[in-house]
Amino acid sequence: MLIPLVIYFIKRPKEHYIKPVFLYLIVALILNIICDVIRDTYYSAPKFIVAINYNLPFYNIHSILRLFLFVSFFHEIKIPLKKNLRKIIPFIILIAILLNFTFFDSFTSFSSKLFTIESILLIIYCISYFFILLRKDDVNSKFDSSLIIATGLAVYEAVCFPIFLFYDTLVKKFEDYAIDVWDVHNIMYIILCLFIARAFYGRNKF
Repeated sequence: MLIPLVIYFIKRPKEHYIKPVFLYLIVALILNIICDVIRDTYYSAPKFIVAINYNLPFYNIHSILRLFLFVSFFHEIKIPLKKNLRKIIPFIILIAILLNFTFFDSFTSFSSKLFTIESILLIIYCISYFFILLRKDDVNSKFDSSLIIATGLAVYEAVCFPIFLFYDTLVKKFEDYAIDVWDVHNIMYIILCLFIARAFYGRNKF
């Protein structure tokens, strides 16, 4: 996350749709630092930290914020949705999240269902965006940072979708394998951040 953030502060991209992505990186960095601190100090941490079940709730918070902020990104780049639908979608997502943690999962545990919901919705947004570009009559050769961000997000979510979908089952039955599989997620997350960094960098000047 530091790679795209450093490039952001150097290049200062002006596109309005960059703001939700930049905000996501800031929030994600803070949440990851919290997770790392809890992991490294868990056995010597205060009791209230131990009581929230390690750092797993922060992963859920991360997924929720990533979903909402990237939905905001897609709305900023003017995906042609009806105005009422654009307003309703965040509430539908919020209701789905509340139902999940009310009836299915505990917020203090890693929620495969939450991550799967995130993945499905963001993949749908990415595909919708790509279809919009394909339907355009004019071919635009100009640098498009929104396309790079959407491509990086599509790659990340598409590869991680099966991991999210089955991760809870893997943890329960094949814990060591689940840990190894999460390394694939980490690699894909680095790739996502590199795509965002490239988008922030802008057009090469020769």
